[in-house]
Amino acid sequence: MVVAEDVAEVPQPAVGIDDALRAELVQLTATLCHALNDPKRLLILHALAEGPASVGALAGAVDATVANVSQHLAVLRERGLVDSERDGLNVIYSLRYPQLIDAIGDLRGILREELRRRSAHLT
Repeated sequence: MVVAEDVAEVPQPAVGIDDALRAELVQLTATLCHALNDPKRLLILHALAEGPASVGALAGAVDATVANVSQHLAVLRERGLVDSERDGLNVIYSLRYPQLIDAIGDLRGILREELRRRSAHLT
């Protein structure tokens, strides 16, 4: 039988989460995670990985209205994930950090592994 005194004597491992890491993770959640928390925004980012595009072209690529894509692009722009440049009457958007597509790919890989793991447990 384990008594409270015995548990208290066992040294606990240091977790190693400092204040700087905590602050950075809060910032990450508020910015990037929020921006990536919508399937349509992920599709827009993937479309922009093919190259710069106008709102109209992106709307066609992701099967959404121009107004809806404009709203999503505003979030992505506010969060610093896309750049915009005026070209006459059009605004052309581009992916600011192309490596973001690799990071999303890594997350997709984790999701596929987890779905396979869950599926294996059901059979």
